[in-house]
Amino acid sequence: MIRIGTGAVRAEFLTYGAALHRLHVGAHQVVAGLPDLAAYRAGSGYHGAIVGPVANRICGAQAMIDDQLWRFVPNEGTMLLHGGTTGLHGRDWDVADHGPDHVRFALDLAHCEGGFPGMRRIEAQYLVEGLTLRLELVATTDRPTLMNLSSHVYWNLTGRKNLEGHRLQITADRYTPVDALLSPTGPPKAVTGAMDLRDGRLLDGGPRYDHNFCLSDTRKALRPVAWLTAPDAPAMELATTEPGLQVYDGGPSMFGVALEPQGWPDAPNRPDYPTVRLAPEDGPLVQATEWRFTLPGGD
Repeated sequence: MIRIGTGAVRAEFLTYGAALHRLHVGAHQVVAGLPDLAAYRAGSGYHGAIVGPVANRICGAQAMIDDQLWRFVPNEGTMLLHGGTTGLHGRDWDVADHGPDHVRFALDLAHCEGGFPGMRRIEAQYLVEGLTLRLELVATTDRPTLMNLSSHVYWNLTGRKNLEGHRLQITADRYTPVDALLSPTGPPKAVTGAMDLRDGRLLDGGPRYDHNFCLSDTRKALRPVAWLTAPDAPAMELATTEPGLQVYDGGPSMFGVALEPQGWPDAPNRPDYPTVRLAPEDGPLVQATEWRFTLPGGD
């Protein structure tokens, strides 16, 4: 177990998946993790892990990269989800640097390892500063490839077994509609009804979410995009550079909500979506996310 933070925010990580295992904010544990390393290795929920090389879904488990068609091994019906069974979530990462307030994980992938082209290096650095946990994901490649990284933490601010009382607000005015198989069906649509989270909605017992909310059409400077609150618990503001935020409420059990900053799903097959192509001449891909907390009264 790797620990950082000595003040109000204290985090614990695993090298397996570079996963955020626990996060204490004051007296509150706000991450819905698993009991131990064995449970993570046996699980299939991506708990706390870095997912990729391409987060979310690639429909048909294939994509063109420049003038070549690349086929992948599907792991969700006919689709590739979160990089497949050999994705980053199931890898043991190296610890490249570790100090009282930070840890940097690194992973090197050979050309065609995991099905994607390029000799790639991916780093995930977590930093605690005051009441903020920051994650910076950096990726490089020696040839054109696809790269869309994300953090798959399940948040539960109260530590209870469900999301009772949790309220989620997202700035997005569009989302990508999906079919029954969760495959994107076309251009973004305006948020309406249950998909309109701009003023906030309760998550307990409401509609199920496994949708990408469109924050922008390109990567932007770090900006706040979502807020999660619950009674008598820390409030969380999520800021990111990414153009999309996938919201997954954990399914029927609703034990936690995953808020995954990333590119839009199936982007390699949809030229009208923000690109997730990464080439050597692009320089390092840098994705930043911050989780900013406010302690409840009395803490």
